[in-house]
Amino acid sequence: MKRFKIFAPSLFICFVAAGCGGTTSPVTQNTQIPPVPSVTVPAASPSATEWVPPTALVGTPRPGAEATLTAAPGMNLKTAPLSITNKAGETINMTVEIADTEDSRQLGLMFRSSMPPDAGMLFDFQQDTNSGFWMQNTILPLSIAFIKADGTIIDIKDMQPLDTTAIGPSEAYRYALETNQGFFAAHKIAIGDHVALPGAQSVVIPGMPSCPEHIEVSTP
Repeated sequence: MKRFKIFAPSLFICFVAAGCGGTTSPVTQNTQIPPVPSVTVPAASPSATEWVPPTALVGTPRPGAEATLTAAPGMNLKTAPLSITNKAGETINMTVEIADTEDSRQLGLMFRSSMPPDAGMLFDFQQDTNSGFWMQNTILPLSIAFIKADGTIIDIKDMQPLDTTAIGPSEAYRYALETNQGFFAAHKIAIGDHVALPGAQSVVIPGMPSCPEHIEVSTP
């Protein structure tokens, strides 16, 4: 930020001679400056859209460490909408990639140099697990939420770039949601909040008849 010095006008005192050999009387110039009206700038109201994710390699525990971005294998993952309801009753919408195979879970968010603010990756283990997460080859600072099968968040942790320390919750979980570091805090998402998982809602296909609970089959 540039700083500028403001100089106030100097006060000039003029002496006017009152004739030859006469005395001089000081005459002071009127230098009164009218007061400048104060201007009140309204403070910006806080908004979730003002949150900016951290950039890659910020906060790395290993200064100078690098990941090889060109080493990432190509993998097209399914994407789906996901929403989280916090304790204030607010619904936060996201778009997530779904890692539901062993290969996609192993790769995770490795080698990514950026991720949209409202994006993330949902790890679906398809059964309860105690697996830990680490940040090998991951240069994005991340936050991770561990989620039970019913969508309840049981733990939230921050993870630093390239840190190979294993991180996990104290109890079994079914899903894990990785986002840009600070996403959960910025949206007031905490332990105990509920995640509406992709595919949890029923899908009705127009024109398809509903299936009865019991079908009787008559034999000839």
